[in-house]
Amino acid sequence: MALRLRLRLESAKGSSIDVIALVNSGYETTRPEILVPPDVAKALGYYPELPAGAMIREYILADGSRTRLIKVMDAVKVHVVEEDRVVGGVISDLVISERAEEVLISDKLTDKLNIVMIAVGEGLWCFRDELGKKIRRTK
Repeated sequence: MALRLRLRLESAKGSSIDVIALVNSGYETTRPEILVPPDVAKALGYYPELPAGAMIREYILADGSRTRLIKVMDAVKVHVVEEDRVVGGVISDLVISERAEEVLISDKLTDKLNIVMIAVGEGLWCFRDELGKKIRRTK
């Protein structure tokens, strides 16, 4: 099992979409990033027509292979949506992968959203202010 969360993405263009995203501690970045497939980018108004300032960046994947992805800086506000609360409003870069099948959140975005992974293989997590008080389950 993996750790997946319900997120609400709000684009700087005024649209929003709710998605289920995989928390990926191996997706290491220097800034908060969220990687999305083309259909999510399209719903947010960023694809297939790219906004001014969009960059093509080369990323190195966990297996050492390289891929080119589209990056839009400060493109979305990200919220974690739970039954009892909504946390976030974190500004994040949007990375569009034409080959992606699911949404991934980077280590820095996970930190900014105050996510604490308790038992990743069991899908257990909590918000930082709930540590030792509440355990949540993956989506």
